[in-house]
Amino acid sequence: MLIREEPTTPYVKLDKENCILTIIGKSYPEHPTLFYGPIVDEIDKCKESLTNSKIILNIALEILNSVSTKYLFHVIKELYESAKETEVNWYYENDDESMLEEGSYLESSFPKSNFKLIGVEDLRKIWLN
Repeated sequence: MLIREEPTTPYVKLDKENCILTIIGKSYPEHPTLFYGPIVDEIDKCKESLTNSKIILNIALEILNSVSTKYLFHVIKELYESAKETEVNWYYENDDESMLEEGSYLESSFPKSNFKLIGVEDLRKIWLN
């Protein structure tokens, strides 16, 4: 699954073969259900195949509204409960305390995951890699 970045929605790539979910950009869609619904559906389809796998989530969001936070929580929860092991790489800009707080909240919500809060100078550099 691949969703291209738009002005209000992030780039999303679900690499089922390597069990990697990447979400990068800004997330404040006008219609969050329309955006996140297909992602949740795709994860629901592949959950059973994750029971013996490690899933890696790479999340680098510049902007995240409250509705997107709820969907993101749901996505992480589904993967966390389905996969044998969950690794979350939460990227935030060093001076963005609110994104650090979001990451810290998610980290505390999923205590058995390998959760890394990774401060970077510029998220756009991650987008280019």
